[in-house]
Amino acid sequence: MSETITALARGSIRLPGRAMVTMSDFSPLQKPDAEQTTSADKYRRIDVAVLPLGLVAKQLDKDGVDLLLQWLGHEVLPTSWTPAHSNVPRPPFEHKWLELSQNRHIFVCTHGSRDYLCGHHGGKLLEDLRRLIVERNLQKHIAAWSTSHIGGHKYAANAIVYPRGDWYGTWCDKCRSMTTPGISSPIADAEAIINATLHDVTWWDAWRGAINMSKEDQIAAWSSHNMDAGHNDHSADSFSWVPVTRQRRSASGR
Repeated sequence: MSETITALARGSIRLPGRAMVTMSDFSPLQKPDAEQTTSADKYRRIDVAVLPLGLVAKQLDKDGVDLLLQWLGHEVLPTSWTPAHSNVPRPPFEHKWLELSQNRHIFVCTHGSRDYLCGHHGGKLLEDLRRLIVERNLQKHIAAWSTSHIGGHKYAANAIVYPRGDWYGTWCDKCRSMTTPGISSPIADAEAIINATLHDVTWWDAWRGAINMSKEDQIAAWSSHNMDAGHNDHSADSFSWVPVTRQRRSASGR
């Protein structure tokens, strides 16, 4: 691993809240130089996408990573920099802002070398997502990307949707063994995620939480949903997330 990526991973631990560093084929990021023979050389300079903020820092070396981490250390960050943000300095590195008001991005963990379930179920989910996006002509609105490990491999396939930050686990192995054949399937999971993403709602059946919510807010959101659905409430002390293994409902209600 390059010293640049190592500096980013270690430095992110010191940021306010919790930050997750992953590798992705996200297209706004410049690909590493294929001519470099070692990983250290190939990733000496890297592009970094900061989500759900929508910032892409361009071609950072180790010193550039330090500047990014210092800038991200501000408690309140804008979704774009203008002179009105006088209390927040302009990012001191080459960067651009992504248009996230209309575009949605689905990141699926396909890290098979970390865990077989992620590679197997994640790869299938990503394939289905990309095919459905094309079939439904949604390329201008939704894109699906591969990412390295985001945690919870036992819940694979795992996906995070930005800018909402919803975190899903389709729990394929468990769901396939506990549901009626044909009710829950990888293609149904992909459809449910796309419908939720397209309509800007949460697919509660596979919801693991949200990247940009505190534990307390996630518990409150889950409890509120359960009460609306007629289920018993959960207290913070006894709360644990278990994916629904009954018949899946698509987000659009179809």
